[in-house]
Amino acid sequence: MDTGTAHALLGLSEPIVQENAMERLDAEAFAVRDHFMRQPVVPALFRSRVNRLVQLSDVARVLNVEPLGAPVELPILLPSGSNFVLLVRNHVENIRRLRTSMAGTLDPDILVRFGNAMCNLQIRYMEDFLALSMDSANLDLKLDPIPARDEVDWQTLLASIEGSTKEAQLVIVKERRRMAQILEREPS
Repeated sequence: MDTGTAHALLGLSEPIVQENAMERLDAEAFAVRDHFMRQPVVPALFRSRVNRLVQLSDVARVLNVEPLGAPVELPILLPSGSNFVLLVRNHVENIRRLRTSMAGTLDPDILVRFGNAMCNLQIRYMEDFLALSMDSANLDLKLDPIPARDEVDWQTLLASIEGSTKEAQLVIVKERRRMAQILEREPS
């Protein structure tokens, strides 16, 4: 990558001031980090943001820009859990830990690691969720496709796991459907 391409990726035009490049790089990294922190983890979307961070990392190297924030390590994560309730609780805690840790940096290289970790964690969680909720798979419900971003609130999900009403089962069935749709689109 040359400096002209780096400037174009940041949306900068001549004359270039180093401070403007730093501000644009930080703003771009902030936007991706904000997405990671606020949006449901949809692996395909997060991977596209990770790819943007890789570009921003290259831009930072070419333009010799130091990103804001301290070096941040990935936090220690909990195991996925041996039952349905632990699976959901530990997953929510792991995502919270990742989001809390990533709040301290705008370094694209570090944010790439966090984005990849969140994608991988989410895929394992969805696979485990589908395996542990097999009894709900047999319910004969016709559901329209569910948007990937329509993740069920974790407290509602836990209440549904512990409940036995038709409404509780419907929450689990819908979440299974959403997760299955996402995993169908994942590359093998």
